[in-house]
Amino acid sequence: MEDQESLLGRHENKHLGANTIASAYMYKLRRRKGWLRISLIIPCLFLATVVLSPLFTTMMSRPASKPRYLEYKTVVGYFKQDDQNVDAKLFDYAAENFGLIDREYDTDKDFDPERKLTQWQRFEHHVHTLNRQTPLNVQYKLLYLSRHGEGYHNIAETTYGTPAWNCYWSLKDGNGTTTWADSHLAPTGIAQALIAHDFWQNLLNTQKTSPPQSFYTSPLTRCLQTSTLTFTNLTLPTSPSTPMPFTPTIKELLREGISAHTCDRRSTKTYIRTQAPTFLFEPSFPETDPYWRPLVSEIPDSQDQRSRALLDDIFAHDNSTFISFSTHSGEINSLLRVLRHRSFWLPTGAMIPVLVKIESVEGESPWPKYEGPVYRPEENVCEDVPPPLETPAPETAPVPEVPNNEVPAPAPVDDISPPPPPPAAPVLESAEIVPPVENIPTPPPPGLEEVKEDGNGAPFV
Repeated sequence: MEDQESLLGRHENKHLGANTIASAYMYKLRRRKGWLRISLIIPCLFLATVVLSPLFTTMMSRPASKPRYLEYKTVVGYFKQDDQNVDAKLFDYAAENFGLIDREYDTDKDFDPERKLTQWQRFEHHVHTLNRQTPLNVQYKLLYLSRHGEGYHNIAETTYGTPAWNCYWSLKDGNGTTTWADSHLAPTGIAQALIAHDFWQNLLNTQKTSPPQSFYTSPLTRCLQTSTLTFTNLTLPTSPSTPMPFTPTIKELLREGISAHTCDRRSTKTYIRTQAPTFLFEPSFPETDPYWRPLVSEIPDSQDQRSRALLDDIFAHDNSTFISFSTHSGEINSLLRVLRHRSFWLPTGAMIPVLVKIESVEGESPWPKYEGPVYRPEENVCEDVPPPLETPAPETAPVPEVPNNEVPAPAPVDDISPPPPPPAAPVLESAEIVPPVENIPTPPPPGLEEVKEDGNGAPFV
């Protein structure tokens, strides 16, 4: 016979029993669901391992993307300067509409069937069409290569004669009257740059041509001045009261062929900033000239490698179609060689347009990677002052008046004394007296350097 406590306990277990059954059911259900999850997950993981492992292994063992390099080729048949029969010494870009040939294009029938637009408008449409229709690894660009206006170093060479200039005077900072180290523009050079400015303004107004989309310049002062005078305050017909944008980038590799001549030695970055405060410096532009050395010169092959490295760098980062380069005669010749254009001599202040096809090619570059100039000793050095020219130096052309000339005068720098003029030295009749430019620290001449044979390109796609 059960006691009261047992009866009371059984009475309470009636309710507990129901809860226990429910709890047990839920527990069993959870275990079943957990088993189902485990039984599904494990096979799925196994299957994924079997299927994905080979794919992952293939991806990991896949070689890195193949190297590419840029190949350049001038597209002929658009400009008179492409023609071997055109005499470069007689060619006047301003009188010849930049040399653009008056011709029809296969794109005219849809764009301008009645020939109501200008030659430049139809040409630019043709170039844009080429870029739309070509493969992704091909681009067409129009390069405007401009030589600086006449500088004091040019006048000195004319006055003393090329032999005496090359072996003696070019190695000096000046003659005590005129300074030509990192030469500034002479009045004739200023006038030439303003002629280029007026030519561009007329081209924009009458030919409705597009201005350059990007501007690059040599770091040497004469190019900074030329580009400033040429492109500052140009206006477009759509907004004649607003100057078009002009923010050039200074490129170290766009400089003149590096020689023992002091006119090829650039000023410091600090000084350049005072002369061209709105210009941009390329990344890592050094404070002092990293390349100029006394009594050594860059060999031509090395300059061409430098020009190719410059183009590779610009086209890897700049998608513009119309690009302006303000540079030097020797560097323009080098660029034309790299672009596979005929040799074309430019007088001071002149320009030449070049239509270029740029193709990104798969494979190792056939050209060595540029790692700095390769020098050779300067053998043509005179210890004594060369005799003056037997015939009088040709007179410099009259200098037109330059209104509102805003080209800053060279800033004098402390601790620089130009070499005293020798007694027999003639005075440059057409040169103005200018203060000396700042002295660039001159490291001792190093031994000849070698360029490593390591091809490397810079594809733009």
